[in-house]
Amino acid sequence: MQKTRLRHVVLFGFKDATSDEEIDEIVRRFAALPEEIPGIEAFECGVNNSPEGIDRGHSHCFILTFASEAARDAYLPHPAHEAFVAFASEWIGNALVIDYWAQEP
Repeated sequence: MQKTRLRHVVLFGFKDATSDEEIDEIVRRFAALPEEIPGIEAFECGVNNSPEGIDRGHSHCFILTFASEAARDAYLPHPAHEAFVAFASEWIGNALVIDYWAQEP
């Protein structure tokens, strides 16, 4: 199989005291990063609705797409990303990040 696009998957679970307005602001700020950081080819997000019950406290999923590891590696220390992490960390109870190369059959 051939490498296609690098996916950066981020899962957040929020602290119990986090309000819907705070979550909305976190989502809004995360969704704004592609406009601020070169190399993000696509962004999508959503709220968990799996009936399986194995989300381990993660309620929100964010997927960023990069063409290369270099683009992803430039994103991670980018000041806009670091500012987002600093802002959102107050309300995040748990986070999980996985990167993978999406494969086409």
